[in-house]
Amino acid sequence: MCREFDKKTVEDNLHKHVDHLSVRIGDRHLWKDHSLDKAAEYIESTLTTSRYSVRRQTFACYGKSVSNLIAEKSGDGDGVVVIGAHYDTVPGSPGADDNASAVAGMLEIARLSREASYKKHLIFAAFVNEEPPCFGSPNMGSMVYAKSLRQSGVPLEVMICLEMIGYFRKDELQQYPFPGMDLFYPRTADFLAVVGNFNSLRYVSALKRGMKRNAAINVRSLVAPEQVAGINRSDHFAFWHHGFRAVMVTDTAFFRNKNYHQETDTIDTLNFHSMTEVVKGLYYALRVL
Repeated sequence: MCREFDKKTVEDNLHKHVDHLSVRIGDRHLWKDHSLDKAAEYIESTLTTSRYSVRRQTFACYGKSVSNLIAEKSGDGDGVVVIGAHYDTVPGSPGADDNASAVAGMLEIARLSREASYKKHLIFAAFVNEEPPCFGSPNMGSMVYAKSLRQSGVPLEVMICLEMIGYFRKDELQQYPFPGMDLFYPRTADFLAVVGNFNSLRYVSALKRGMKRNAAINVRSLVAPEQVAGINRSDHFAFWHHGFRAVMVTDTAFFRNKNYHQETDTIDTLNFHSMTEVVKGLYYALRVL
């Protein structure tokens, strides 16, 4: 059975999730009392409402307990796909795009997927501690989770990292890490990027193809060495570190959004119509991945 994709419902839910995380809670990090707990409680409640059983992977960080939240959906065949997004922010930023937008997208894909049929076993993961000072360290939530999958021998085919999926502006210029890239990629800041390393090429291509076929949004891809500027700046890096394939789906973050890590990263700067198309594209692409 496949749930019909109702754009209005999806857009309304995306707005509700981003509002709760970025407006009602605000910045979410270890040094703002209970902010991570409040975000985790909201994510868990939302997944539970979608009839998932949610598991907390709790660990200690700087003397405090923090948690990844994990929900699973069984598939008809073999293989596992993780769809993940981090829910923390840097201090001083409400983090509407970074990364409430992606958490909202993950929650909506999970809701839509609950009654759909998939070949792969899906895992929906909300990660803590992606931002500095934890990025790349053993305290990074996705690093903890990826390590546990490796140690358990889980047959993970690919991890799909959602990182900032809400900032789309036709009236702004896109920036790039290297001169001349705008000869091959759009000059306006209104496309979605699917990014991966060479080991993940197959899945970069599959996601791009599936999203372009099913959503009204410009989708571009980039496959490059992990050392290329910005290509490893999210939770997919943790999975690369532990030997897994992983791709990032993003609005290109600081190459576009001037509100990155600022107090101005607010809900009113986001394009929820484009976010809805991102969710639609990912939802249908996952069904044939």
